[in-house]
Amino acid sequence: MFSGLIFAQRLPAPEPKILIDPDKPTEVIAMVDGKAFTQMDLQLLLVTMSKAQQDSVKSNPVEALRMYGWLKKMAAMAEKAGLDKESPYAQRLEMNRLTLLSEAMIQRHEQDDILPPETLKGYYERMKDQFSSANLKLIYLSFSNETEELQAKKKGEELHAKLKAGADFVALVKEHSKDQTSKDKDGDYTPVKRSDDAPENVKATIFGLKPGEFSGPLRLPNGYYLFKLISFTNKSYEEVKDTLYTDVKQQRNRDWMQQMRTSVDVKVVVPAK
Repeated sequence: MFSGLIFAQRLPAPEPKILIDPDKPTEVIAMVDGKAFTQMDLQLLLVTMSKAQQDSVKSNPVEALRMYGWLKKMAAMAEKAGLDKESPYAQRLEMNRLTLLSEAMIQRHEQDDILPPETLKGYYERMKDQFSSANLKLIYLSFSNETEELQAKKKGEELHAKLKAGADFVALVKEHSKDQTSKDKDGDYTPVKRSDDAPENVKATIFGLKPGEFSGPLRLPNGYYLFKLISFTNKSYEEVKDTLYTDVKQQRNRDWMQQMRTSVDVKVVVPAK
C-alpha cells in the first residue's frame, strides 16, 4: 500500500482544461513558450482552419496550442537558417501569398457587390422560366438490344398515332408503359425543372409542349418515352428570392473573375530561328 501511495504521488498532475469563450477576447488562456495567448488569438487561429481542423482544436485546445507553438518554433528556425530565401521555398511562399490574397480579393469583391431588391427582381423576370416545373405523364417503352429497340420504336410510333387520333393517354399508360412506378399513378412522373440534371433534348421536348399536348416517341439510351404535359407550376419571386440572391451573387463574382483573368495580357514570344 505504501509503495502504491509513493507511485501515485509521482504521477504528473493533469493539465488544466482550456475553456473557449469568444465573449472574453482579452482573457489569457495559456502561455505558449512564455508568450500570452488570448481568447482572441485563438479565434483568429480558428478562422484560418477548415471545419474539421476547428473541431479538432475545440476538442483538444491544449494539444492544438502545442502544435501551433511547434510550428512557430520551426518556422523561426527556418527563417534564421535563411530557408525562406532559398529555392523552391521562396517561390512556394510567394505562390501561397498570391493565392491567399487572390482568395481574399474575390471574397471582398463578392461582399462589396451590392444587389438591390429591384435588380434581383429584374434577374427573376429574365430567368422566370428557370423556376417553372413541368407536371407530366409518361409512357415508357424499354429495350435492351437492337431487336427490342426496333420493336419499342414501332410501338411508340403506333401509340403516338393513336394519341393523335384521340386515344386516352392514361389508358395507353396502363396497357403499355414499362415504368411500374409511374404506371401505378396513371403515368404521373416527378415534376421536371429546367435546372434538373436531365438530357437537354428531354427538357427541350417537355418545355416545348403546351398543357394538354403530348410528344412523339423520344429515344433515350434505355428506351423510348412519350410525354404528356399536364401543367406548369411557376414559383413566385418571394419563394425563390433567397436562393436566387445567392446564385446571382456567385455568378456575378464568377463573371468578374473571368473578366479579370481575360484582362491579363499574355504575348507568346517565338524564339528566333
